[in-house]
Amino acid sequence: MLTSATRFLIPLLLSLFALTGLVRAQDLSQPGPWSAGERSVTVTRPDNTTFTAQLFYPATLPGANTPFQPAGAPYPGLTFGHGFLTPVSNYNSTLRHLATWGHFVIATTTQGSLFPSHAAFALDMRHCLTWLEQQNVDAQSPYFGGIDTLALGAFGHSMGGGATILAAAADPRIIAIAPMAPANTNPSSITAMASVTVPSRLICGTQDTIVPTSSNGQPMYNAAPGPRQLLSILNGWHCGFVDTPPAGGLGCDSGALPLDQQLSIVRRHLTSFFRLHLAGDQSQWGQVWGVPLLLDGTTSTQRDPRATITPAVVRKNGFAGETLDFPLTLTNTGSTPTSFTLFTEQNTWAVSLSTGQTAVLAPGASEVVHLYVVVPANTPNSVDRCTVSARRDIDNAVRTFVRTGSKRL
Repeated sequence: MLTSATRFLIPLLLSLFALTGLVRAQDLSQPGPWSAGERSVTVTRPDNTTFTAQLFYPATLPGANTPFQPAGAPYPGLTFGHGFLTPVSNYNSTLRHLATWGHFVIATTTQGSLFPSHAAFALDMRHCLTWLEQQNVDAQSPYFGGIDTLALGAFGHSMGGGATILAAAADPRIIAIAPMAPANTNPSSITAMASVTVPSRLICGTQDTIVPTSSNGQPMYNAAPGPRQLLSILNGWHCGFVDTPPAGGLGCDSGALPLDQQLSIVRRHLTSFFRLHLAGDQSQWGQVWGVPLLLDGTTSTQRDPRATITPAVVRKNGFAGETLDFPLTLTNTGSTPTSFTLFTEQNTWAVSLSTGQTAVLAPGASEVVHLYVVVPANTPNSVDRCTVSARRDIDNAVRTFVRTGSKRL
């Protein structure tokens, strides 16, 4: 969560990281390298009843039933839950967008009635993941061997956001979730969030009058034991997550943020999160857990990677040839034992760490790691800044970080 101390540090961080280029980011709101194919598929439940789902996938050409693009396979899989009385087609642009960035996205069309079963909806979202698993091992499927069934995630909007949490609480195959304006469901997704230990990114809008964050997204964030984020899109609104809000605003709200801008923000944050947590794209860690996220002017952010490095900001001065020692305490504040892999970056002087990986740290346990910085001999009055990050080995994605500063006297 952003504390008052963190807010105080943001102006300093902005100046530091702007100089180093860490705020530089690829624009993931734009389409990715693949085309998006789509088709209607039939999913069979364990009781042999069936339902229809919409599948979006990386393709050689855009459009319906176009050939699968195997070049980047295997691709992660995502199951999506639509909002109350909102057809899947109203999310097509976002689902296609994720397909262009190398994801299979499958969206159940069930529970579209006036009286939906949230529990059944979450089950169907899980059945969609089973369908992906079956396709991956079926030699007759066009997607045979093309799906990374160890990299499955879930997301959804409103009712579907709440159902995402219900699904993740019950299904260990789901390793990351990103509910959008999630609504509390029956059974309660707020209660279920206490069982979700995987990384979560809740994306809400500050002007949502249909599913207010204060009574939905915020208590979900508060209940989450795993690495968690609550991104509040400034001036974002509930129906700003869909392609076409209902004509006349029937059953919908509005906000100051234009629809196309909100959708762009949503796509960017969904893509970076799933690219890191499912595809293992480490270049996205700053956008997901680092300073670029905190400096994003389109959102206000609460974040807790369930690990800390202290002290938060460290500065030292040294003479030419001197080696500066920065002792840093890494603490596992999560509920799961894990070791951490350590990285240094953005530095210009020679740096090293006392270890590249910690021991397995139980919840609440700490280990001291030393950063050594060598002050150069031929750069008077120069300054070096180094980012030290610690990545959880349990998921190889979530990171905490600290920024150090060194100056030659």
